[in-house]
Amino acid sequence: MLQNLKIALLTQEQNVWFIRAEKGKYAKHFRAGGVIAIEHLERAYGGIIPNELPTEEFIRAQLLTNEKYSEFRDNTNGKESRKLNRSGFNVLNQIRRFANDIKCGDLIVTRNEKDDGYSFGICSETTPYIDQAPIRIPTIKKDGTPGFERSSLSYKLRKHVVWGPSISRSELPGAVRKATSGQQTVTSLNNHKEKIFHLIYPFFTDGESLFFSNKIKTSHRVNALAVGKLFQNVALIKSLSETLLGEEFSDLSQLARLIESAILLGKSDIVTCQAEFMSPGDMWCRIPLIGDSLTNQIFACVLACLLLTGQVKAEEIASLTNNEAIPTLTVKKDTGDIFNDRYKTPVVSQKLKSIAKAAGSQAEVIESQDHSITEVKKSLNLSITKVDTEKLEGFEFGINVLEIGKSHENR
Repeated sequence: MLQNLKIALLTQEQNVWFIRAEKGKYAKHFRAGGVIAIEHLERAYGGIIPNELPTEEFIRAQLLTNEKYSEFRDNTNGKESRKLNRSGFNVLNQIRRFANDIKCGDLIVTRNEKDDGYSFGICSETTPYIDQAPIRIPTIKKDGTPGFERSSLSYKLRKHVVWGPSISRSELPGAVRKATSGQQTVTSLNNHKEKIFHLIYPFFTDGESLFFSNKIKTSHRVNALAVGKLFQNVALIKSLSETLLGEEFSDLSQLARLIESAILLGKSDIVTCQAEFMSPGDMWCRIPLIGDSLTNQIFACVLACLLLTGQVKAEEIASLTNNEAIPTLTVKKDTGDIFNDRYKTPVVSQKLKSIAKAAGSQAEVIESQDHSITEVKKSLNLSITKVDTEKLEGFEFGINVLEIGKSHENR
């Protein structure tokens, strides 16, 4: 698990959008066509749609000819003229938002067919386009000959999307389920950006904090003592990571006392959490990144997170440094911008090796002495997010990630 573990790099410019596909009816068509599409242009025109996207003025003019979307109102001079009504403004605003606000690199979420979870994709082209050809789903008929499913997607206003993984609806936090249950076709999920990324990555960073999540997989009643101990363990992440950066060994009970003192003194650079203790449920953590080299901090924090939640064994950490091996933390795509340059490390980093060795020693002590970490993991059936995100990353505008791996010093 440790090797090839990914830490997603979040940028402030990246937005998250929910696109409604008629309650999932057209989700398969979205994926098959590599698109998202909305019906609002058809509503505005009510007939033949031009081959090029019309201007906002033309769309407004079309809506004004439709009694469903406009009404007569008195002007200041006492004369009547047609104005858009509430429905007309909604259609225009949805077209405007779809065409202008969704940009390449934005994360797209849509609800799947038959309430079968949610799909995630990345917008790969900012410019919208008109396509008159319907999208149909290939299938094999009963007689073995190729054919198409009965339903087809005829919405003509589209944008290109590279689709990736799907997840079960039960995985979504309550706040995200609520945000995606409204009536709008195009909805911003920026207020839930962190929780959305927690669904597909176990770790991600914005350069100021490292975000980490645990999934509580138990279907039984949640043990309150186990939850309390989990919070205690997670509270030690920052302090343990600092110990690993110092290439030292730490007594966890002593760290706990230091954390209690820090809270009483009002320190702000501590781990913060949110949680939904359902069964199953989630716990989300934010660890501040302050001071030392950014990549060294991230590496140490990742190891501390995994150690204190029982997700990694001493043997696996040792594999990063065995037989002249040396751990690596590399940016998947070298985009050459200032944001990603912050995450670059030397090809051979002795500091990462020292951190890994310190973490391995800590893991051995935890396994032999501190059985509470293992018991908490077992009681709550803790796990981390395991989603195949390769398709979201493997192109120019895809999500960039840091990957943990290993190399050899003599290469």
